[in-house]
Amino acid sequence: MTSEPTAASDGHGDILAELTAVLAGVVHADPDRVDPGQPFPVLGLDSLLTIEFVAAIDQHFGIRIAGADLYTHATPALLAAHLAALRRGTDDAPAARDTGAAAAVLQVLRHQLARILHCDPWEIDGGAAFAELGIDSILAADFTAGVNRVYGLSERPVTVHEHPSLAAMAAYIASRTRGAPAPAAPAAAPAVQQQPAHAVAQPQQPPADAVEQSRAAAVKRPALSQEEVLALLDAVRGDRIGVDEAAALLAERPA
Repeated sequence: MTSEPTAASDGHGDILAELTAVLAGVVHADPDRVDPGQPFPVLGLDSLLTIEFVAAIDQHFGIRIAGADLYTHATPALLAAHLAALRRGTDDAPAARDTGAAAAVLQVLRHQLARILHCDPWEIDGGAAFAELGIDSILAADFTAGVNRVYGLSERPVTVHEHPSLAAMAAYIASRTRGAPAPAAPAAAPAVQQQPAHAVAQPQQPPADAVEQSRAAAVKRPALSQEEVLALLDAVRGDRIGVDEAAALLAERPA
């Protein structure tokens, strides 16, 4: 549709009807079958069609929006309210903040979901419905628990069904938190054992084996001279000393 907006289209209801018709033309659907309360990905809008839809909105309403606005205002009803506020000139600054917050939340949620699905975050389409990604009730509970931990919320798993895509969920979380994760609890400082003021530092005692080695070194006798070695061999040959005794003497006083 390329008709110029009329004065009546300043109302939210009229803008929603026109926006629904524009969306139906982009996704090739019957306008009467487009549910304005459903997220855009559920209505058939993918990344390529998003570009076409944004351009069609600019052409029809004379209002420029970004593709990220469809994450922040994730249904035709929400986007129609946003367009109405832009026409009144009352929503420019909040829209910019909300878009940035939703984009930040989307990245966090993508990593949370990748952990659950055991895949890389970039493999997850932010516009895909959770059901298409294989998120069942058990995984939804796990995902919601992770979101609650990061943002300090107390959402229930049903939130995944109320906002059935990553983009829709990011827009919702951003509306509650402005994209800021909950502050982490400060780590407890390690306990330091206090010593009495009158305590006197005691010298560190050496290990027992070091003491024994020191004693052995102190009593070590000098090595046998060549004459003593020859005399020891003669004593062994003459059976005046046993071989074991000779070996012990050599061990104690090596040549």
